[in-house]
Amino acid sequence: RKLKKAAADAAPKVFASSGNAWHSLSCPASELNLGVTLACGQSFRWRQLEQDGYWAGVHADKVWLLRRPNEACIEFQVYPPSTSAASDQQVLEDYLRLNGPTLESLYAGWSASDPVFRSVCSQFPDVRVRLLRQQPLENLFSFICSSNNNIARISQLVEKLCKHFGQQICIVDGREYHGFPQLSALCSPEAEPRLRELGFGYRAKFVVESARRLLDLGGADWLHSLRGSAQPDEIRRCLTKEFTGVGRKVADCVCLMSLDQLHLVPVDVHVMRIARSLYGLPASTKSLTESAYQSISDFFPSLWQPHAGWAHTVLFAADLARFQHLKSPAIVDEVKPASLSTETPADAAADGEVESKKLEAERPPAKSGQGTRKRKR
Repeated sequence: RKLKKAAADAAPKVFASSGNAWHSLSCPASELNLGVTLACGQSFRWRQLEQDGYWAGVHADKVWLLRRPNEACIEFQVYPPSTSAASDQQVLEDYLRLNGPTLESLYAGWSASDPVFRSVCSQFPDVRVRLLRQQPLENLFSFICSSNNNIARISQLVEKLCKHFGQQICIVDGREYHGFPQLSALCSPEAEPRLRELGFGYRAKFVVESARRLLDLGGADWLHSLRGSAQPDEIRRCLTKEFTGVGRKVADCVCLMSLDQLHLVPVDVHVMRIARSLYGLPASTKSLTESAYQSISDFFPSLWQPHAGWAHTVLFAADLARFQHLKSPAIVDEVKPASLSTETPADAAADGEVESKKLEAERPPAKSGQGTRKRKR
């Protein structure tokens, strides 16, 4: 009997969505565009399965299927099925921040204080983005994998990380899903060479060393304890100091997306391009130096507080090539770009001296005879 029970426990749990009920959650389309929110580079675990008519992803060690049947609500299924749809709904509401401010109120406030944001929203009326409240552990390691990568490539690496190091959760509609790896799995002697075999390159060392350090600090619970701290600058310094592969941008992403520091604006070359083209960042600032990062990260919160990081996510999504089909053909008012503070020649010279060191932990070591590759996300 014990052997049979062990075999049954070890056997994959297999489910078919067609045999289970969908649970409804009130959420009008004006408050959430599933496709944009789940695919704009916040989380990398979601896939749109058009043939099945839903989005599938993993959150909190459960498999979630999400779909929008109409303009008034979304529907969800959870696997393995739980005994309480109400508790599942609470988890989903927390993840989508549905208990916080409405998009209507947020967009109205940002549009009132920023004519550029108002113009972008009029051009992209369907880019209704919610800032996901992610689990800190997965958020941290996903963005350690993000250096010099685009969204598609990051998604592939995170999927490999989960498939080869995480525990299988279940199989739904013929697809296998895995939870995010335990730190112990990422600390094993075999982890780094295996990650290199899987295509992680120099990031393999970042993942393993950061996993070991986090385990020393107290694991996922320690990281989670940083959530909601009243000292965001201290959190950022702690993340960049303690973890290999975590520079300013990755630390700001983790603070924003999983540690409730909603005022922070992570800056990469994509965000810098938005700042330059829409807000008048001086053309002389061509690279993402430490000085440029600080100027941009200070500028946007002055427009969008207290949820500046959320507003930045909206503009980031609207600028992605994958969402340009959502652009409205309607004529919009022309907007004169706002101004960022300009760098002096002395600042530019100083930036040139620190260029080789900027965000050093977030980029690969330069190879002999090769220049530094540009970061895409």
